[in-house]
Amino acid sequence: MKYTFSGHETFQCKSLWLKKGYDYALSNKSFNDAEAVVALGVGKNMVASIKFWLRAFDIIDEEGNITWLGHYILGDNGKDQFLEDTNTLWLLHFHLVSNYYATIYRQLFINFHKERKDFSKVNLFNFIKRQFADHSFGSTIFNENTINKDIATFLKMYVTPDNCTFDDYAALLLNLNLVTRVERELYEFNYTTKADIDPLIFLYAIKTLAGNDKVVEYEKLLELSLVFCMSQNELYEIFNKINQLFPTISFDNSAGEQLFTIRENITARDILHKYYNK
Repeated sequence: MKYTFSGHETFQCKSLWLKKGYDYALSNKSFNDAEAVVALGVGKNMVASIKFWLRAFDIIDEEGNITWLGHYILGDNGKDQFLEDTNTLWLLHFHLVSNYYATIYRQLFINFHKERKDFSKVNLFNFIKRQFADHSFGSTIFNENTINKDIATFLKMYVTPDNCTFDDYAALLLNLNLVTRVERELYEFNYTTKADIDPLIFLYAIKTLAGNDKVVEYEKLLELSLVFCMSQNELYEIFNKINQLFPTISFDNSAGEQLFTIRENITARDILHKYYNK
C-alpha cells in the first residue's frame, strides 16, 4: 500500500476543481503538459494540486484513468456535475477518508479521532509522528515540514476560516461543518451542527466497506461513525431509517451481539442510483 503525504502543494481542494480536472482528464491530455496551465486556468502548482485531489477523491485511479465514480458524478450526464448536493459532498468525504492515497485524512478522522475529539495542531502533529515511529507507514520517510503542511491543508479543507476572502471559503468540504474552531489554536470534531447525511449515502458507505459480506462487523460501523462524526444514538437512528427503506437490512443489538445484516440483493452502485433518482 502506498502512503502519500504532500502532493496538494498546500492548496485545499476548491469547489470547482474536481469538475474542471475531470473535464481535462477526459481529453486524455497529461497534467504534466505545458498546456495544462492554460487549459485549467491556474498556475503550475495548482495543476499538480488538482491532479492530487482527483486521485484523493477517487475521481481518477493510479494510472490517471477516470473511475466509474468520476463519470457517475461529473460526466455530461453526471448526477451532480457541479457538486451542489450536500450528500455528494458526504460521498466524496467518505471516499477521501476511505481511500489511503491522501493518508492523513484516514489517520485523523479514524485513528486519531478514536483517541480524542478536541485537538490542536500540535496534537495532530505528535500523533502522526508517533505513527511513523510505530512503523505504520512502512518505508515512508518522516518529514516535519511535509506533515505540518498536510495538517494545515486538512484544517483549510474542513474549518470555516476567519478571513473573508472567496479563496478561503472555496474549500470543497467546508459546508459539511465536520471540524470547528473552539479557540484560536483549538479545534474539535463537530457532533452537533454538522450537515445531515442521507441514510442512503450512509448505506452506500457501509456496502462499499462490506463488499459481498452479508454481515458487517460492528467495528466497521463504529469507524464510519467516526468518519461522519456521528454519536451512537445517531448511528442507531440511521440504522432505523435504513431499515424503513429496506426491511431486509437490519441491525440487531440484542442478546449481547451487535449485528448489521444485509439480506437485500443490492450493490453499492444500486444504492447511489436509488439516492440520485429519488
